[in-house]
Amino acid sequence: MRIRVTTRADLFEERKQQHIERGYGIEDERPIPVNGLCSFVAVRELPASNTLADLVAEALSGNHPARGDW
Repeated sequence: MRIRVTTRADLFEERKQQHIERGYGIEDERPIPVNGLCSFVAVRELPASNTLADLVAEALSGNHPARGDW
């Protein structure tokens, strides 16, 4: 899974560290602010067992971290 994370320049390093702690690798860093914002791509490999059906079932069962817990 790849996600582009855009954040305020003053929070760039903190947000990057948060994603690293959650198991993401960091790619394509853009640490120079443009209109006060910086970005990076966070990448995490999903296990092969996680098919779309598995992910939907997990979401529906509530067996996932609360929004603020990831």
